Amino acid sequence: MSEQAVGLFMLALVPLGWAFYLLPTIIAFRRRHPNRWLITAINVFLGATGIGWAGALVWAFNAAHRTEQADGSHGGESGLNLFVNDVQRVSLIGAGTGPAERDAFMNGAPLSASMAVADLERLGRLRGTGHLNEAEFASLKASVLQRVR
Repeated sequence: MSEQAVGLFMLALVPLGWAFYLLPTIIAFRRRHPNRWLITAINVFLGATGIGWAGALVWAFNAAHRTEQADGSHGGESGLNLFVNDVQRVSLIGAGTGPAERDAFMNGAPLSASMAVADLERLGRLRGTGHLNEAEFASLKASVLQRVR
């Protein structure tokens, strides 16, 4: 093999090496990952350590939470946009109720008709916006109706 052929072969390896090094960034941008810029920074600045490259690659492959709303948070339920699917547990508490009513609601005490109506309306709004599916709505509605005095 001539010296010129070896030089051309080495020149062809440079773009392939960069493509392999930037693989986590390429994957993150192709998947439209919400944290693609942070993945890029970790890949570029810490990728040479090997651990940074592997961490960026795993993060790029993680499932990304994408909302249907244009202005919605694409960073998980908490909206922190740190770890993509960071689900935050929430409980349904009556808005505008006093502390005694809220405690009764949380402890499973019987509900007044007005509190039950407010809870059913809130559940309907959650179903309408897509935060609850039909099965979840039916289950929560049944639990509210069982507790009406």
